[in-house]
Amino acid sequence: MKTTILTIAILFATIAANSQVSRGMYGFKSGHVEYELSGNTTGTKSLWWDDYGAKSCTETNSVTKIEMFGISNETKMHTISVIDGDKYWFVDLTTNTGQQGDLSAYGLYDDYENMTDAEKQQMADEMLNELGGEKQGTEKILGCDCEIIYLLGSKGWNCKGVLLKSEAETMGVTAFENATLFEKNITVPESKFQKPYGVEFSETEDYMKLLDQMMMEGEYDESESED
Repeated sequence: MKTTILTIAILFATIAANSQVSRGMYGFKSGHVEYELSGNTTGTKSLWWDDYGAKSCTETNSVTKIEMFGISNETKMHTISVIDGDKYWFVDLTTNTGQQGDLSAYGLYDDYENMTDAEKQQMADEMLNELGGEKQGTEKILGCDCEIIYLLGSKGWNCKGVLLKSEAETMGVTAFENATLFEKNITVPESKFQKPYGVEFSETEDYMKLLDQMMMEGEYDESESED
């Protein structure tokens, strides 16, 4: 399933790249990346983060066109997802509605923070091996040396936890992301992590379901790709 592929690929890239970072997803304290989306999903994606990813904001504006069995479907999406420490919120700007919740119960960093650098790398290598993935060398993108990771039909170019390029194909449906701008260790406006006005938020405790939705921004419905 496409959601599982992308989620696991990003999770692996995060763990593998940050053995020197005590907390957060990225090897740079702050940054900003602009992406061009192509394939069945076209549009743009923007990522900002601070405190090594303990605070992050992703905005996606895209159109997905899928044709299967002679039936065409087009989905427009404009979403913003934010993680701010132990809090998160997700907004669908096409409906002006959102979800918010607390991450503290998940203990996302607790076990990881207690590992040594060697244990972190071992965990990453074992995960990749168990899932049948492999490292396929390195390539420089926007001035950054990226490790190329192939996993479950997806390929990602990982620069210290930041995916600068990704390719995925399932049942003829393609999704490509290419970074066009990469800024490191910048001052990120606090407004990037603040909720927009006029949005009605509902509380949710099911973060993993919401994470799946965040990973699927602009992608086709998972049910269309299952056997």
